[in-house]
Amino acid sequence: MTARNKTTPRAKAPEPNLRHVWLAGLGAVAIARRRGARRLTSAKQDIKRIARQAQATLRQVRMQGEASVGRFSADVETRLAPVLEKLGLGSSKPAPKGRRKPAAAKSARPAPRKRAAAARKGTGRKRA
Repeated sequence: MTARNKTTPRAKAPEPNLRHVWLAGLGAVAIARRRGARRLTSAKQDIKRIARQAQATLRQVRMQGEASVGRFSADVETRLAPVLEKLGLGSSKPAPKGRRKPAAAKSARPAPRKRAAAARKGTGRKRA
């Protein structure tokens, strides 16, 4: 007689039913939600990094632009100084940076006169 191996019989795989489908779908949703949260966090970090880089670039461009405007302004002033001197409009020395003259020293223009309210309204008749 031959000796038989006593093996445990294999358990039969349960047939899928509605509960299994529901649980599989629930697991898939949970995994997708977790991945989506990770991607959202990563996207937020990327957006913040890009915004910081853009701000730094704009600051740099602004500083370069201000320097260029300053150089251009100084160049225009130096080129126009002789012309203004000939016309008698420019001063031979730069204006002092100290206190300004009081406002009373300037020639004050009279305030514009107000028109009468009746003159603006007209006679009240409409034109045909």
